[in-house]
Amino acid sequence: MAAGERYAWGQAYRNGSLICDRAHVTLTRDDQPSAAPHQRRTIIARFDGRLHPTLRAELTQLTHCQGTAGRRAAERIEPIVLLLGDPHHERERIVGQLLPPRTHSNDLREIEFRVRELRP
Repeated sequence: MAAGERYAWGQAYRNGSLICDRAHVTLTRDDQPSAAPHQRRTIIARFDGRLHPTLRAELTQLTHCQGTAGRRAAERIEPIVLLLGDPHHERERIVGQLLPPRTHSNDLREIEFRVRELRP
């Protein structure tokens, strides 16, 4: 694990409804002084559990689009909420926009999707 990198398990929600019951999230920090605080964190999510049909369709679409088409497809997807950690303890909440993956696979469970964190 690189310095400033950590892993967490969680769930994904949209509009208060569970859309993935198990997501593996990698969080990394970039401590370059030129980056704004909200740009210093990289979030990568792999959706490893049961997927809501809408999320499955969105992820599949993102895996088939590249370049500008991929960015436009990502813009049409509603943001998600990732709740990380143990449900019986304090959890970290991340609201983010899914972005197209850098690599593709036939199995959605193996694909890592970048998440652009949205700030209030």
